[in-house]
Amino acid sequence: MLKNSLYINKVILFCICLIFSLPLFGQNKPLWLDANSRNAQFPKDVFITGFAEGNTNAGENTQKAIERTTTAAQSALLENLRVVVSSTTSSKTVSISQNENYDEYSTFLSSSEKSANAEIIGMNVETYYDKSNNTVYAFSYVSKADLFNYYKKQIILDLNKIETALGVSEQLAAAGKKISAFRKCDEVKNLFKSIEFYQDLLVAVNSQADDDALQTERSKDLAHTISQRLINLEQSTFVYVDCKYEYKGGKDDAFDSDPNIICDIVKQAFSENDCSIVEDDAEADYTLTLTAYTTQRSDGTGKLSIISYYANVKGTLYNKITNKKTVDFSIFNDPNTYAAGKSPEDAATKAFKLPALKQKILEKVLSKMKN
Repeated sequence: MLKNSLYINKVILFCICLIFSLPLFGQNKPLWLDANSRNAQFPKDVFITGFAEGNTNAGENTQKAIERTTTAAQSALLENLRVVVSSTTSSKTVSISQNENYDEYSTFLSSSEKSANAEIIGMNVETYYDKSNNTVYAFSYVSKADLFNYYKKQIILDLNKIETALGVSEQLAAAGKKISAFRKCDEVKNLFKSIEFYQDLLVAVNSQADDDALQTERSKDLAHTISQRLINLEQSTFVYVDCKYEYKGGKDDAFDSDPNIICDIVKQAFSENDCSIVEDDAEADYTLTLTAYTTQRSDGTGKLSIISYYANVKGTLYNKITNKKTVDFSIFNDPNTYAAGKSPEDAATKAFKLPALKQKILEKVLSKMKN
């Protein structure tokens, strides 16, 4: 019985020693150290890979050597991706590796490498340090399926950004701010280059990619829309409108403060006539100065028993290109620009909003701006 107990204790002690001594035998070498094993475990039709190895430099600790070799393995993967894309696009009329966009594509890969590409596109990196020969090995890999999903997502994100910019541009143009509308479209047009790159990458990792993934038709339609919008906006005449209000004193003043009515009306009218309202006078082709004021037509006593006011406007159009005054006009007590109301403010407000007043101003200046 005692012999059996001693035997069991010896077995237990041996097992404990064996467990704690395992690390002393060294870490098992990963299969990917061998090129044939790497190719079998990570076939090229499913994965894009990168491999690097190197010794620790003088005065360099192991961790630094691992980091340096890891970066080299990531770079090797990106270079292999470049080769895949170049071979895929070589049959195209415009090849990434031979056209003016090559530098941009190289920058694209470089920036991907510098911006934690492993997190962006699902790159995995494994490392191994062999103490026996003081060598660090690193292996990076990413599945083409993961890349496919990432590039597909990026195409959709860029196209959504363009559509959003178009919507904002439409709102700005409708508000008469066509130069801002132009800039909004102009700032997203370069996204089409990014989309083309991602489309090429998508085909490189999956030659069977369909239009649902590539978004080719949607991209073409948006590119045409942006191009046409920029042309239309660029052909606009840029106008800076400077509005003032003049008080005559006494009964002729329908308002106690500037009503700010005619300025918005004129800006909207210019926008509807292919003009762009700018906020900076230095950007304008023309500067239009408007001075609005009122005169009383009837005070509500006498036979008429109504309160009515004229909306009057003095204007000057200055050509910024020729540095000359182009138009000088005055609309004063015009029979088509008065209105009646419950109060002086009500009557004058209606008068300034009359289509006839807006039309008279446009007749004075539009022909000079278009010729």
